[in-house]
Amino acid sequence: MLPLTFTAPWILAALALLPVIWWLLRLTPPRPRSVQFPPTRLLLDIDQHEETPQRSPWWLTLLRLLLAALLIIALAGPVWRTADPVQTGDGVLWLIVDNGWTSARDWEAQKGAAEQILTTAEQAGQPVLCGDRRRSRPEHDAGIGGCCA
Repeated sequence: MLPLTFTAPWILAALALLPVIWWLLRLTPPRPRSVQFPPTRLLLDIDQHEETPQRSPWWLTLLRLLLAALLIIALAGPVWRTADPVQTGDGVLWLIVDNGWTSARDWEAQKGAAEQILTTAEQAGQPVLCGDRRRSRPEHDAGIGGCCA
């Protein structure tokens, strides 16, 4: 199984609309109705060099469908995640966590990853040194969310 996930997988439902897009690309509008207007008789004598094909070539339609599919997949936000667990090595494990305000959005995910790394190191009997972004105020010296106090 591929370690490929999407940040917005519901957008992939738009891939089901590719046949509709194909039908729209193949659709040609009806011919306009011709109305004779006397001053346009002069224009009838001019040779017409540019012609519009009735249908687009198959390769162009295929290219357009491929670009639409790639756009849909790109909008779904593909993320390649490694399936392997974190390798901690043999020596002392340094775990440094950014606990500033910019990490608040993903704090639960960071805390879960740190706990997984700490559990792996504990099972291997590996010593761990923890650090965080310290503040000058003493109330922020409690450690990394309580995991390294």
